[in-house]
Amino acid sequence: MVEGCRKAIKYAMLMANLLILIGGIVVFSIGVWTLADKAFMESLLGSNLYVSSAAILIATGVIVIIIAFLGCMGAFKEIKCMLLTFFIILFMIFITMLVGGILGYVFRNEVDEHMHSEMLKTVKQYMNDTPVTEAWDAVQEKFECCGMIPGEDTSHQPYKIWMDMNHNFKMTGPQVPSSCCKSKALLSQCQRNPSEETTWMKGCYEELKEFVKRHAIIVGGIGIGISCVLILGMVFSCALFLLIGS
Repeated sequence: MVEGCRKAIKYAMLMANLLILIGGIVVFSIGVWTLADKAFMESLLGSNLYVSSAAILIATGVIVIIIAFLGCMGAFKEIKCMLLTFFIILFMIFITMLVGGILGYVFRNEVDEHMHSEMLKTVKQYMNDTPVTEAWDAVQEKFECCGMIPGEDTSHQPYKIWMDMNHNFKMTGPQVPSSCCKSKALLSQCQRNPSEETTWMKGCYEELKEFVKRHAIIVGGIGIGISCVLILGMVFSCALFLLIGS
């Protein structure tokens, strides 16, 4: 009976390690995607938690992929020291990945507190700071928005903040950045006389805030979800460790 139980746990652990391997690949892919495609937004967010949580997921994803092979080998060969090592490392990864997932959720709750004031501050730095300029251009082009409302007055046109807070834009010259324009063919008309036909009229703050919150849920949810899968690996490795030789 003990022999049959050991075999059942052995195969269950192999299946758990397959899930852990898939989870590690998913975590790594999400982390790389976040850093490669969205790291430019850090200049406007006022916090590095967003990028930090993704970096944690990348590092732990790589380690999980490697450790999954160790777990499979330990289960297949029934080597106690390998199973014990697997359990200890998996527990450490579990804690790290859980922290990465929680950071994603924590950042989600901090978006409103920091992002609005940070974005206002960076409006003044546009065209004077290359990372900030690139970040604003990327955000405005991606989200089809222009500027932001500086306060609670919703009647204020978001694009006007460029003239109000940045000396590079004025009534007698370009009034908005080129990234605010709907078409390159209408660039001159858009910059000198912004209108609904030529210029994006949505504010970028609300668009970016909602995007970051949604993405933080994905990053956090995946980190916490894979952490739960790691628990299976720890349980099965511990059970197999106790049954070997018994």
